[in-house]
This record gives sequence, structure tokens and C-alpha cells, in this order.
Amino acid sequence: MKRLCLFAGFTALLWLSTAHAGVITSAGSTTVQPPMKACSIAYKNSHADMQFIIAGGGSGKGVKTVAKGKVDIGRASRAIKDTESAAYPAMKSYKIGTDGVVLVVHADNPLSDLSAAQVEQLYKGEAGNWKAVGGSDGAVNLISLGTDHGTYELFSKRFHLKAEESEGNLIFGKGKAWIAFSQDIALDKVAHDAHAIAFASVGVATEFAQNGKVKLLKLDGIEGSEANVASGIYPLSRPLLLMTNGAPAGEVKSFIEFMQGPECQAIVKQLGYVPAK
Repeated sequence: MKRLCLFAGFTALLWLSTAHAGVITSAGSTTVQPPMKACSIAYKNSHADMQFIIAGGGSGKGVKTVAKGKVDIGRASRAIKDTESAAYPAMKSYKIGTDGVVLVVHADNPLSDLSAAQVEQLYKGEAGNWKAVGGSDGAVNLISLGTDHGTYELFSKRFHLKAEESEGNLIFGKGKAWIAFSQDIALDKVAHDAHAIAFASVGVATEFAQNGKVKLLKLDGIEGSEANVASGIYPLSRPLLLMTNGAPAGEVKSFIEFMQGPECQAIVKQLGYVPAK
């Protein structure tokens, strides 16, 4: 009941905020959340009275909440689907960068590279022990983001995964992955489990890996670096988008232009993403 009340209060806060000048509300992709938070701080240097409420929830939530007018700006870390464009014809999108999705394991895991076939075998439960893919003896502990996340959608499409949710897990055939509600939670889980594997945004994972507790794996021998994502060599990449319900105006328009401008694009690059400009 307490969680329900908190959620109801947060929802009411979002609705209230969109009705008042001086507040910009946003929800959606947790991949786009860090650059938006960082850029909002920079924006306030010249717009001191502006306030921001920047919630998560995943790309699917970002599309739905902005299209229904619940927030000013939605966020997605994937392309807008044809079905979404048809359902919400007034919705407009704005690219702020490009990102890749990488596989992440504990720093003590001896592997440095996985093939696409091996990733598919791991998540489908066809390789339940790390020895099956060249690692040390030990059961593989799978971690996944929820199905509303753009990161999940790209990952599942690339590795031909179809999931059924059951008791806080995603079931991929014989594989069972614990659902993390955010990328930070997924990465923290890997940091404390030598047998775990997860997938996350290049930008988010690279920053998290600075603690020395996790490491990023190559995919088919290709590193998920900024240069490889930008060139298209790395096979798992996607656009980072902001969305509005119709053409933006006022402070919302000004902030989106700021996020596509040189100061914020430099921040996007600093966070490990590929700038749009």
C-alpha cells in the first residue's frame, strides 16, 4: 500500500508539474537519463529558475507518457516503432546521440569476448555453465532488463530471444534471467556475482566499470567503443531520442535545442555516447 501511495503521489506530481511554468518533466529510457540529467544541470546555469523532474521507466513508458500528455519530454533508446507512429501521429522525436549495448561480466571472469552464437546459447539456457563458452567452471547467472526497456528490445531482437515473465524473471526457453529494473541495478548485481552476466548501454556500463568490479566484453571480436559505435562496425547500436507530443514550445523547445547544441553534445560525448552532431 505504501508503494502504491508513493507511485500515486509521483504520478500526481508529474501531472501537476506539466501544468506549471518553470518545470520540465520527463520519463522513459534509463540510457538517456544520465545525459538528460547532466544537461539539465548545465541548462540551469543560464536558466536558474528552471526545475526538472527526470524519471525512468524504459523507452516504452517514455513513448506512452509523452504521447498521452503526462510528461513534457519522453525518452527512448531505440527507434520509434511503426505501430507507435501510427498510434501517436502527433509525436515528434529529436536525436541527441547514438549508443551501443554491451555485455558485462564480473571483473574476475576470465573471458574477454563472446560470439553472437555464444550469447544466444547463454541466454537461451543452452550453455548453463561458463565452461561451455570457454570460461571457468560455474553456473551462469543471467540478468536482464525488463521488456519495456529499449536496451532489452535491441538485445532480444539481435539474439532472437522471446521471453515470458514469471515471478520476477524472464524465461528464454531453458534460460532464466533475473529482471533488473534499471541498468545500475543490473550492473551492481554483476559487481557482486562472479558468475553473472548482464547487458547495458555502452555509456552507462563504461562509467560503472571504472570501479574495477565489472568489465565489458567484446562481441564477435569487436569492442563496443565510441569509435566502433559511431562507424557502425559494432553490431549493437541504436539512436538516443527525445520525444514531444506535438511541436514543442517555450522552455521545452529551448531545452531540446540546448540538448542538441554544442554544450550538451560535448556532455553526451563525455558520458561515453556518440554525439548526434
